[in-house]
Amino acid sequence: MQSTRLFLLLLTTVGVLSIYDPYRLPDLFKPEHYDLRILTHLNGPDQLCFEGQVKIQFQVFDQTRNITLHAKNLTIDRFEITLNSQSGSICIVNAEFNEDKEFYVLHLCEFLQQNDNYELIIPFKAALKSNQTGYYWSSYHDSLTNQTSYLAVTQFSPTFARLAFPCFDEPHLKATFRVTLGYHRNYTGFSNTAIVKCEDHVTLNNYIWCEHEPIFRTSTYLVAYAVNNLTRVATQSSDTAHNVTFSSWMQPKVVNEGHFLSNFAPKVLSYLENLMDFSFPLHKVDQLAVPTHQFSAMENWGLITFKESSFVHNDREELLESKETKSFTMAHEYAHQWFGNLVTMKWWNDLWLKEGPSTYFGYLTLDSLMPDWGTGERYFGNDLAKFFCQDAINSTISISRNVQDSESIMKQFSPYVYEKGSLTVRMLHKLLGDDVFYTGIRSYVKKHAYGSVVQSDLWQSMQEAVNENRYLTNEIRVSTVMDSWTLQAGYPIVSVIRNYTTAKVKVSQTRFWLEDAEDQPESCWWIPLTFVTQQHADFNDTQAHFWLKCPSTKQTLELLSKPSAEEWIILNPQVTTIYRVNYDDRNWRLIIHTLNSTENFGGIHELNRAQLLDDLMVLAWKNMQSYELAFSLLEYLPREHHYLPWDRILQVLNRYGDLLHDENKQIFKVFMMQLVAPLFERCPSLEFLQTRTTTIEEMALCRLAYAEACRHGLKNCIDQVLAFTLKNDEEQVPVNLRNTVYCTSIEYGNELQFQLMMQRFQNTTIESRKKAWATGLGCSPNFPQLQMFLDYLLQSTEAATNDYYVDAVTSALRRKYVALEATEHILQHATIINGKLKAKNIKRLISLMTLNDMNFVNDKKLSKLKSLKKFKEPLKMALEFGNINQNWLGKRSPEFIRVLKKYV
Repeated sequence: MQSTRLFLLLLTTVGVLSIYDPYRLPDLFKPEHYDLRILTHLNGPDQLCFEGQVKIQFQVFDQTRNITLHAKNLTIDRFEITLNSQSGSICIVNAEFNEDKEFYVLHLCEFLQQNDNYELIIPFKAALKSNQTGYYWSSYHDSLTNQTSYLAVTQFSPTFARLAFPCFDEPHLKATFRVTLGYHRNYTGFSNTAIVKCEDHVTLNNYIWCEHEPIFRTSTYLVAYAVNNLTRVATQSSDTAHNVTFSSWMQPKVVNEGHFLSNFAPKVLSYLENLMDFSFPLHKVDQLAVPTHQFSAMENWGLITFKESSFVHNDREELLESKETKSFTMAHEYAHQWFGNLVTMKWWNDLWLKEGPSTYFGYLTLDSLMPDWGTGERYFGNDLAKFFCQDAINSTISISRNVQDSESIMKQFSPYVYEKGSLTVRMLHKLLGDDVFYTGIRSYVKKHAYGSVVQSDLWQSMQEAVNENRYLTNEIRVSTVMDSWTLQAGYPIVSVIRNYTTAKVKVSQTRFWLEDAEDQPESCWWIPLTFVTQQHADFNDTQAHFWLKCPSTKQTLELLSKPSAEEWIILNPQVTTIYRVNYDDRNWRLIIHTLNSTENFGGIHELNRAQLLDDLMVLAWKNMQSYELAFSLLEYLPREHHYLPWDRILQVLNRYGDLLHDENKQIFKVFMMQLVAPLFERCPSLEFLQTRTTTIEEMALCRLAYAEACRHGLKNCIDQVLAFTLKNDEEQVPVNLRNTVYCTSIEYGNELQFQLMMQRFQNTTIESRKKAWATGLGCSPNFPQLQMFLDYLLQSTEAATNDYYVDAVTSALRRKYVALEATEHILQHATIINGKLKAKNIKRLISLMTLNDMNFVNDKKLSKLKSLKKFKEPLKMALEFGNINQNWLGKRSPEFIRVLKKYV
């Protein structure tokens, strides 16, 4: 019963935390309408600013003498503020900013009355900044005029509308908006809706005011506007209920690279509208490709903004997979039109309610519109790999968790929430089946359209669909099941022990930890159990045969299809539910025998093959299975022709390799060469790679083969790359193999080659090439040589070079001969890096530093970083992983090396 009490305590705690939060607005006001006027000045680098006025109509729920709303970094003269009621004006005694909570508080001379309506008018002004939040400026160099062109655009999600105008900046406080923009005639203005009318500015020559159509009730974070002189690529209509018109805008020099996604967008919206059975409510969408952007894109109603590099694509310069990535970004943003825009989470603790479904339906959209790409399975496989690694430590968090201030809200926007959220929606879909799932999803969207929700609202819609279809028994409630996966961190491992005489199966669950400790809390999940048997290998049957219910953690089952003693059974087809599985030794060996001896691997699904490899290696890590057994599973890999199992096992094995040194490192290197050689030999040579590799999966698999073969020193790979670079010029390097070719040529090259590549990096403006060259330069075995390049990148004032620093130093950290020096370079420049790099990139570097330098996590080195904001949380995880790795080296590495030697 202890696990039940813990889970109830967790639910109660979440509820209690939401009762009072000092960073939330008082529950006194309901905004009804905003009339927003913004005048934008883009008159050169010293005159980038805006001024405006917001008129807010709102209702008061209880008597009060204060009005609290959000505002930050705005200049407001309180003597120009007016507050009106139906009976007249109300005087304002004082006004003050609360910088910590980002509040603007008005103190009044009389009480506002319960249920009365008021109108608040606030003028304001501010400088446009370049920090990609609020209303900010960006720029590009126009080669035709040889001048810098400036533009202004908004990024209000999650808490940045308050930087642009005073407002009630919480997602559930929806209101209607009317936006009127003022700007010079040389520019074009955009907002969520189309322009109704324009008129001359009364006092400013050549300035105009353009009023946009009002927008329906929406959250402040989805309001958007922009002023720019970008070039329109195309205008297209769509096969949607309102015949939505699409226009795409970007700087002139990339217009020819914007056609693919410009044409793709109408298809995406049409597909999703049909899938959701709810019409997209607008008549136009403008897509802006902006040179700088806080995210890859932002899903604002009717005005979707993209980071330029996430929208334009050049097949001659960029990876085939990058087109897929950009297409997914677009599909994700359009899925948000239903999940986030139309139906909005009440507060940011439930961010996953918009990011999880949008990620999941983004995958499904690409699978439907671009079926040859095979996106879904590869992306799900990648998300599973990251999840099972990240969620196995103490510092992991649940996807639904309490957040308060802007900083903690921003931290919610992590890949973890997107990916685990998507896996959670996928689990629900596979558990309920198409009919019930889509009935529930469509009901959820229709019922809560233009409103705000908590996760129980989604569960309720799903439960109603379940009841309608009489799918689950009365004791299985959707909310009970799904809360166990969203409100607690971590995941279970299910142990499966067969009785080969009676054909009964004992199953039990416990939370999986990479390292056990005495004080770890008990956890319990409601786990759907679906078995596949060797004679009935139907991996498409993903609906529950049995349940492992809380608080029970053990159960004995009699399978519906009794397997013989010579047949394997596999739990969790397609890894639809996010848990690991450990079988008894005999069942493991039956699975391994099938993978090694039968055609089509006995029908075992590709996702399951990848998971079997991952599970057995991590079970050996924990001494829950032997390395003898784990390595016997690897013997089937020369027969494996699919990307996911190869990608997963190489990630796992390379993590082992990063922990080894000296003689053991060399033994591992020989093993890896032998392992990847068959895969490498199946790929075309560099000269024919582009023409003979036709699908994204084939290309991804060959990129992986070349990268791993050359990285681990396979002579055939290195010789082929060096010979190719000798007889071919830069333009003939296959786009999809640039990273490997550049890295290998630098690693085995000379000083002249390094200098030549660095000159190419400095002299080009093509982002994809600079990225590949930075990655290649990071492979130099000569650190003084590399240091010159790293210093150059850190000293640059161009924002883009920050990403190139990450590319270069990541390559260095993955190579033992310069990894320690690269770690020292990061430590010495930590203050600069804290200011320049994004938190997610710092986290990535710290994780690599931990693998390469076991002493990195000692107190002396940590003390240098504790005061740096972006280093704090990654350091906690680094410390934990460092201890886990140290313990493995002491306890389990001897057996790993002993078995490894048998295969060399």
